[in-house]
Amino acid sequence: MSVDNKGLINLQKQLEQLRDEVPDIMEELVIGEGVYAVKQAKHICKNDVPDIMNTGDYRNNFHAGNKALTHQNNNDHDGSRPQRSGRRYRIDVYNNLNYAKPLEYGFRSHFVPGHWSGHVFVYQKNDPEGGMYVGPYGGYVRGHFTLLRAIRRTKDTQNARLTRKIDQIIQERLSPRGSG
Repeated sequence: MSVDNKGLINLQKQLEQLRDEVPDIMEELVIGEGVYAVKQAKHICKNDVPDIMNTGDYRNNFHAGNKALTHQNNNDHDGSRPQRSGRRYRIDVYNNLNYAKPLEYGFRSHFVPGHWSGHVFVYQKNDPEGGMYVGPYGGYVRGHFTLLRAIRRTKDTQNARLTRKIDQIIQERLSPRGSG
């Protein structure tokens, strides 16, 4: 009696290949989660946060990757690789605009010199036309916590999303090639 082991041998080869591809797959999944968080932040900005001077700069400067890099285009991922420490992977979700931190966490009310030109406020130091006071006099302007909310939304749905993606990757890698 003979036994046909071709199927088992083929499965073993596919599993070994899948094992070798795990670091690349993990990086792809981590980048995907970073991009998902960026999209959540942009969605929050679009619906909840009034953009400074309606330019869209705050919303469009959310990125996933390495926050130490300067990133000038509108891509959600800056092209850097996720950081790996042992079995853990990490990617930053950031906004490097100089006013992103005060918008995120809040700030003390203050006077801003400048003037209105149409519907746009033009900042100008020592402007003789005046300026405006941001927030209640002597008070505090509450932060929008955009990034914090985006991260929370991402983590709340992360398990189901990653399970679905991993199942899809395994299905693609282990399905018999050429049958379809």
